Amino acid sequence: MHRLLLASLLSSMLTVGRAQSPDLAAALQTLEGYRPTKAAPTDASVIAAHEQLSKALPRLLRRGKDPVALRLLELVAARRDALVPTKNSACHERDPLARLLVRCLDEQLQQTPAAQVAAESAAAAFPGMPAADAQPVKRQFTIDLRVNGRHSLGLYAPPGAMITVRAADAPAANKLRVRIGAHSDNITRRPKWPRLPRISRTFPLAAGQTEAACAFGGLVYVEVGAAATGDALVPLQVEVEGAVEAPLFVLGETDVTAWRERLRLAPGPWAELATDKVILTVPSERVRGLDDPTAVLQFWNRVLDGAATLAARPLPRQRPERYVADLEISAGAMHSGYPIMTHLDAAADMVDLQRMQKGPWGLFHELGHNHQQKDWTFAGTTEVTVNLFSLYLCETLCGMGPERAWGGNVVRAKPRLTRHLAAGTSPWDGDGGKADLSLRLLMYHQLQREFGWETFTKVFAEYRDLPKEQRPADDDARRDQWLLRFSRATGRNLGPFFERWGLPTSAAARAEVAALPAWLPDGMTPPR
Repeated sequence: MHRLLLASLLSSMLTVGRAQSPDLAAALQTLEGYRPTKAAPTDASVIAAHEQLSKALPRLLRRGKDPVALRLLELVAARRDALVPTKNSACHERDPLARLLVRCLDEQLQQTPAAQVAAESAAAAFPGMPAADAQPVKRQFTIDLRVNGRHSLGLYAPPGAMITVRAADAPAANKLRVRIGAHSDNITRRPKWPRLPRISRTFPLAAGQTEAACAFGGLVYVEVGAAATGDALVPLQVEVEGAVEAPLFVLGETDVTAWRERLRLAPGPWAELATDKVILTVPSERVRGLDDPTAVLQFWNRVLDGAATLAARPLPRQRPERYVADLEISAGAMHSGYPIMTHLDAAADMVDLQRMQKGPWGLFHELGHNHQQKDWTFAGTTEVTVNLFSLYLCETLCGMGPERAWGGNVVRAKPRLTRHLAAGTSPWDGDGGKADLSLRLLMYHQLQREFGWETFTKVFAEYRDLPKEQRPADDDARRDQWLLRFSRATGRNLGPFFERWGLPTSAAARAEVAALPAWLPDGMTPPR
């Protein structure tokens, strides 16, 4: 099927004509002449050629008139059987031509019409294949259009399989789409690709019948776009045909007996555990032996409520947060967003109550990012104030104080603080001007230990309700407002505390709170 598609594309491009692009042709010639080493290329011409061609790929493949595109497709066809990366055969940045061809294939698969999509054999390695005897089903769903984002269906589209979604009415105001694949992270910028950069696809969902397919398969969702009003919010009735069942447990809705006896054994290789606050997407093998997800999901609800409480947000959520485990993600060990992305190893924590009760710092950390507010997060604190949420959740839900949470990093920072104070250097700046994140978090912990979590919540509520014209416009204003609002919330002058830490604030801001009683924690002397 793939070779027929390539032949068809080549034939159509040849009949259209050959547009000239000498710069791109030269760039491709440069990559074809390069011989990979054990490291990423350092030759500026090779790097520039790869960047130039990568940027041009979508246009080249859409227009189909350029000899460079023809040559790329020839190279893809020649290497097709071994081109798709897997965990055991990853594509590294040291081979720029291979990276370009993988991106070319990636772009092709994204542009392939649903009726022409074929299964990728690499899907067996990731994200996986349903059991060979799994039977397609037909299911009806009611989609609440007041909730934007992904709506889980408990269905899995096999790789290359066509699914059909029927909707008698699909209001355009809701920007509805069918998604196949929970793994939406584009890993193009990663130095190593253990899978294609993109392995999920979306298709516009309109009234009538919509056909969708993905070469790698995946969980099936109806996605609701920007919130609409009026008639566009009437619940949407959809019918989905052609996918197989996947494990889905919804707290308060799914019968535990049905889960234990049938649903957790559904053939889809990916599963979801869901509440109205959070949805966890993990390999099905992680839930096959889970008799009852109720307790772990109730704990997750407390996690979500805890983060909302500290951030001074309402406990009911407009949509659930999502965590998705993936073979590779676009940045870091985990990252925040919608969904929050983790590597596969985190899935073991996500569905195990005892492991969750041990305070999984990374899972709490990324949730914290989704609750940060830029008005109280100034330069140098993005990876600091986020950990207030981790500390809070570890303490209030897991019974873990700073001595144990995060491996005790906050407590271990105390000797470094003492050293800076004795030397008269700035703790905030760390050693040699290099940010010491655990030391900076210690500053916030000193405030929390003295004034309690409720003070943070009170101050965060003030920021939440600020009129637009009162919000800080830059980092200088953010630091000043943090000093002013926290000082007023505690009834203490925190100017000397900020000064002793070396956190810059303006003389005007310090003067505004100078009449309040000054405060410094034990062991800290006033600034000279």
